Amino acid sequence: MNWENNYIGKIPANDWLNIPFDVRRRSTPENILFGDEKTENLTARWQTIASQYQIPQMAYFHAFDTETHITSRIPIDTHSIEKGLIKTKINQSERLLELMRTGVSNDDLIRYVIDDGMNLAEQIITRTGAAKNEVLATGKCTIKENNLNLTIDYGVPSSNMAYEIDFAKDADVPAQLQAIIDDATDAGVVLTGIYTSKRNITNIRSHASIQKVINGSNSVGALVTNTQLNAYLNDEFGITQVITNDNIYNSGNTLGADGRPVVNMKRYFPKDKMTFFSLPSNSRIGMGLWGNPPEALNPLIKSTTSSASPYIYITQWTENDPAVLWTKASALFIPVLYYPSALYIATTKNSDNTKESQVNLEK
Repeated sequence: MNWENNYIGKIPANDWLNIPFDVRRRSTPENILFGDEKTENLTARWQTIASQYQIPQMAYFHAFDTETHITSRIPIDTHSIEKGLIKTKINQSERLLELMRTGVSNDDLIRYVIDDGMNLAEQIITRTGAAKNEVLATGKCTIKENNLNLTIDYGVPSSNMAYEIDFAKDADVPAQLQAIIDDATDAGVVLTGIYTSKRNITNIRSHASIQKVINGSNSVGALVTNTQLNAYLNDEFGITQVITNDNIYNSGNTLGADGRPVVNMKRYFPKDKMTFFSLPSNSRIGMGLWGNPPEALNPLIKSTTSSASPYIYITQWTENDPAVLWTKASALFIPVLYYPSALYIATTKNSDNTKESQVNLEK
């Protein structure tokens, strides 16, 4: 591999294309429930998905001499999904100069540039993972960064997101779980899974009401095993899948008082949320739709644009004053839900802690 036009750090577009890169991270919990799909038209694909996965509509029997009943199309809200542009760039020249000062060979320089491009692509993957988890936790996707202030509301009913599960000492956890299952059943939704934090699962396993109903009154105080809990959730509520997510990501570095970077760590999924879901026949609750970013469509730069995958585009360009080489990764992405009404979201709490805080304040 050689530099394009002998410009150190600039990799030919065709060489970017030959670098394998897969946006699917199968080990990440959110990708158990979300797929990834590339499309040439986000809006059209959104409409297809929304129409396809609504509750099936019934046709009618007819007499042979009657006119066919005219059905109606389901209205689709396309939202502002074309705003989902994710991009990030890095000053390539700074690192190249530093590496060359330390005597790094040309072949190693190429590897470092490729690594930078792949790291930028990974940052985009991280943002898409955060977006998928936000949909699972809130029923919405918010884009409030870089002068954008956009909330995509998928139409999850507000009543579906108003549940609370209290882990107070005297609370009846099975009854609270049953209430959510019953409400979903009354709405025609068969809930089959839970997506939450490990802390919430531990709170369920260690709660007296759960220990009593699974192993009897004499077992109160003995932690229920995961196997016992899963069997109970399956037998009692039809919950066959429990997924936990405690992964974290870096939302961006800031400078500390000592001038060194400080990593801002965030959870992908809130520790106080518990999401109940229903899976359709394809075993996904939604899809991450990937479109074409401006780099893939702009005729002025399209000829110099390359792609590390059909999903994320890597581009490089130079500036003369100052003389800088930039490397950028960009993608158009938005998560969508197949059937928003099949998502039930509860906030977990322990009201005993609240009462204790109130007592302390009164003292």
